[in-house]
Amino acid sequence: MADCNISRERDGERVLYRMSGVFDRIGAWALREKLEVETAADVLLDFSLVRDFSDLGVAVVAHALHETPRRVRFRGLRQHQLRIFRYCGLSIDDGARASPATAAAPAAELS
Repeated sequence: MADCNISRERDGERVLYRMSGVFDRIGAWALREKLEVETAADVLLDFSLVRDFSDLGVAVVAHALHETPRRVRFRGLRQHQLRIFRYCGLSIDDGARASPATAAAPAAELS
């Protein structure tokens, strides 16, 4: 059975969610639920320890980010996941922050 572990750490005003294992549909819904009740205005989602991504899982999180007023930044995403975020209408700018996609502002590539 695939599993996704999600840990939460607070660093001053920022909250870090670190995912590890397999980021599948169940893990994505668990993360989405955590983001819906999160009170911090600055959130970092760290996917650098994820060994396998489900496209549906990425889409679930992308949809949740359309509804959040928070500053959300990313770490550890691969080009394929960035593409899925774009397909779902989000852009990842050069600050690695999620924002609604616009035709004039293509997503920046992350290393």
